[in-house]
Amino acid sequence: MDKKPLVGMIVSILIVVPAVSTPSAAESDTELSIGICGGFIAIDGWIMNIGDNPASNVSYTFSISGGFHNDINVTTSDMVSMMPPKSAMGVLSNTYGFGPVTITLSVSASNADNITKLVNGFQVGKRTLISFPMLRLFTFALMLRAYTYWGKNPEKLL
Repeated sequence: MDKKPLVGMIVSILIVVPAVSTPSAAESDTELSIGICGGFIAIDGWIMNIGDNPASNVSYTFSISGGFHNDINVTTSDMVSMMPPKSAMGVLSNTYGFGPVTITLSVSASNADNITKLVNGFQVGKRTLISFPMLRLFTFALMLRAYTYWGKNPEKLL
């Protein structure tokens, strides 16, 4: 028996099978992006499908926890069966309390990578303040200006 046809058939199968395999979530053209923003009445989160394909079975969990006595613990979650490409949806969470908080938004889809964003903030009643690096830089620049104005040594600020 000649083994050349058998070897040729096996090589053909090995070449064709990878060409028709289904793409994994990382190889898909579906890409999700998320963000969190503090607010005066509610904490806002957003989920965007910035890819070229619809996102399927998009589920999210939006939580805020912390406070001076760890008495803030609010979680919102939901699932959307399909999110069109180049679209966005908002997520809201109302809370009341005082103290430092941690805000987390986790999103997963069946055809996209899972993503999680975590930010720290400060809850003052119904207002949630989220620290921004630019705000810290502005505060440092303002302190540096004040210290040099009053004759203090600015190197001690660093």
